[in-house]
Amino acid sequence: MSINPDAVDAAFFDELRKHYSEDEIVELGVFIGFNLGYHTFFGSLNFYPMFSPDGRLVRQSESEKLYGPTPTSLKPEAAV
Repeated sequence: MSINPDAVDAAFFDELRKHYSEDEIVELGVFIGFNLGYHTFFGSLNFYPMFSPDGRLVRQSESEKLYGPTPTSLKPEAAV
């Protein structure tokens, strides 16, 4: 959706309607929209994941050491 908004066309919604009600589609769209916005905003602040790969809660400084100089959400491959 964020990479190719044109892919969200009438056929896309027709397919969703096979599985979800209109209310559920709206709820799903709002959820996706908020999450894309949050990730974009937090990425601009260089926030790192708050959990290590093994599931421990870590500080931002430790997370940066674990994940490298670029937060995972800002790496180009995260956008696919």
